[in-house]
Amino acid sequence: MNTMPLLTAFALCLASLPSTAAPPSARQDSVETATAVRPPQGFWKGRVVQAKLDVEVLLRWEGEALIGTIDIPAQGLLGGPLIDCSIDGARVRFRMDGTPGDPTFEGELAADGASIKGTFMQGGAKLDFELQRGESPLEQAARVLAGFDDWVAAQMKRLKVPGVAVAVVSRGEVVLSRGYGIADVATGSAVTADTLFAIGSTTKAFTTFALAQAIEEGLLEWDAPVRRWLPKLDLDDDVAERHLSLRDMCSHRSGLPRHDLLWYANPAVTREEMVERLAHLEPTAGFRERWQYNNLMFAAAGVALAKATGRTWEEWVRERILTPLGMTRTTFGLAETLRSSDAARPHDRKKMKDVVVDFRDLTEIGPAGSIHSSANDMARWIEVLLGRGEARGVRLLSAGGFQALVTPVSVLGTPGAPTAYGLGWMLDTREGKTRVHHGGGIDGFTTQVELYPDERLGIFTVTNRASPLTNLLASQLAERFLGLEVADPGALVATQMDAADEISAGMKKARESERIADAPPARPLEAYAATYSHPGYGELVVTHQDGRLRARYGIFEAPLKPWHFEVFSFDEADGNELLEGLLLHFRDDVAGLVSAVEVPLEASAKSIRFERGPDANLGSPEQLAACAGAYSLLGQTLTVVQREDRLVLTVPGQPPYTLVPGSHGRYRFEALDGFFARFERAADGAVEAVMLLQPNGNFRAPRR
Repeated sequence: MNTMPLLTAFALCLASLPSTAAPPSARQDSVETATAVRPPQGFWKGRVVQAKLDVEVLLRWEGEALIGTIDIPAQGLLGGPLIDCSIDGARVRFRMDGTPGDPTFEGELAADGASIKGTFMQGGAKLDFELQRGESPLEQAARVLAGFDDWVAAQMKRLKVPGVAVAVVSRGEVVLSRGYGIADVATGSAVTADTLFAIGSTTKAFTTFALAQAIEEGLLEWDAPVRRWLPKLDLDDDVAERHLSLRDMCSHRSGLPRHDLLWYANPAVTREEMVERLAHLEPTAGFRERWQYNNLMFAAAGVALAKATGRTWEEWVRERILTPLGMTRTTFGLAETLRSSDAARPHDRKKMKDVVVDFRDLTEIGPAGSIHSSANDMARWIEVLLGRGEARGVRLLSAGGFQALVTPVSVLGTPGAPTAYGLGWMLDTREGKTRVHHGGGIDGFTTQVELYPDERLGIFTVTNRASPLTNLLASQLAERFLGLEVADPGALVATQMDAADEISAGMKKARESERIADAPPARPLEAYAATYSHPGYGELVVTHQDGRLRARYGIFEAPLKPWHFEVFSFDEADGNELLEGLLLHFRDDVAGLVSAVEVPLEASAKSIRFERGPDANLGSPEQLAACAGAYSLLGQTLTVVQREDRLVLTVPGQPPYTLVPGSHGRYRFEALDGFFARFERAADGAVEAVMLLQPNGNFRAPRR
């Protein structure tokens, strides 16, 4: 008999089969131990012989009812429901629900209960099938996790990490969801499977999933110019500005480097303002030239989602992802998280002790990293990821829509790094097994999410101190569940961490060797005090008090110590570790007056140049009114008129010049670079002349 047409039809039916079975619920703080069960309960693995099609069947008793699910990985079928499951003596029967041709399995349970052999029937055709009793996901977990708790405790002690949470989903089952250690060293509260942790940049996968949902509804497009939804988007690179798409933004190929301090130091800058500030940020690569991680692009993608859907990013993710999955613990941003009574605090190690540090408020950068979640909730998220967009009987995203997220877009090309980046996911292989993963790190928290789609394995790890332990945990779990050689690199990592302080001290010593000795500041310290601004990065404020300079950039503030000549260094200050040691280079103009300061806030780009802002008093109505009047110059009458918050200078035979408040008591010509006007006052305070400062000379015009 020619079976080819039947096999083709069988494959097509499986590919289109809807899955509606709900995966088992998470098991908090426990791994279930295998116990004796009634036949034919258990996990079965085998194939439809002539079709050479591998199948996995899970059967279990619920009271007197036998229920089950079927997986056919080659067809993308995971958790397909089985109906009419029964056993009569040794005769076992079950049917696949909702598939044309009424596919039915009928077979004989072997006397030793180790196999089922029989006939698969569909649409009048009959094929042989064989199933062997296998190790269920929970049985496997009980075996491979032997000694794991002790291993975790040893690593936490070695790496000085207060608290850890872990979740593992294997072959459709949540086989581990557990907390270890302390959530808050100040209170001694314990970590549970429901304790909230900041998951950092693993938030990005929620954002791309949400974008894919909106795209399937026709509200957005991956490859259309994003200016369709973000008309205020301007970029330094004109080509990027015209063609930048959501796919470019979510695969980090915009040409922009991180520029993270823009948002990190300024948490009040809104997402919409971030989009507008992109115009003033320097790209360090050509558009689509290479991969450069950029959180701001994810914030902008969140704005595009809101513009297209009429829902904020938070509203869409909650309504379309969290609620359907039952992720009731998961929160957005700091205010919402702090309302929870079970939230891990961020920690650091200071003076040989674990101490609680401040949370970082990520509300505005949200689509790039603001979610807080728990082991139990993240297990549910992993379920839908391993289900290629489906979990708990609900499809949230088509399999094709999900596949777009884990398809390579950008090649990283860095030795030792993942080989490619998809849309919110890093992609590579581990010992021949496809790995989809992403890490996250923000003050006091480190996270790792790893998926091995072909093995239907997903892992979540998180710590409440910045630590490589998350990666070590994920690696250890992958090795155990995938049957790889189990390594224990924790001792090496601990040694490297212990050496970090010594390395840091060596770097400081080397840096000091580049300092020019006996090179004091070139001018009095008060000359540097002013407010400096950059259209993208905002304000840098330098003040002079008690014989010292201090600098404040956003939420960071620290003393400045003279380094050499016009260069100063951010000194040590609590909470200022990120800026500590950075050098500020003050710049002067042709008149020898301090006009700007340059700071290397983005390592891969040129130093950010903050221009000195105007003197506060020059724009006051009283000052402007005092300057208005007529002045004499070389037999001509110059007139100065007040126009709102600026002055207009008229010279006979020339167009009017607008004067705007500047620094050092000067007004600058709005349309002429290097041209200034300074009004001179008599002893009684009255304006008696205007000095015109020009590249070709200075001219004094007395008041008439």
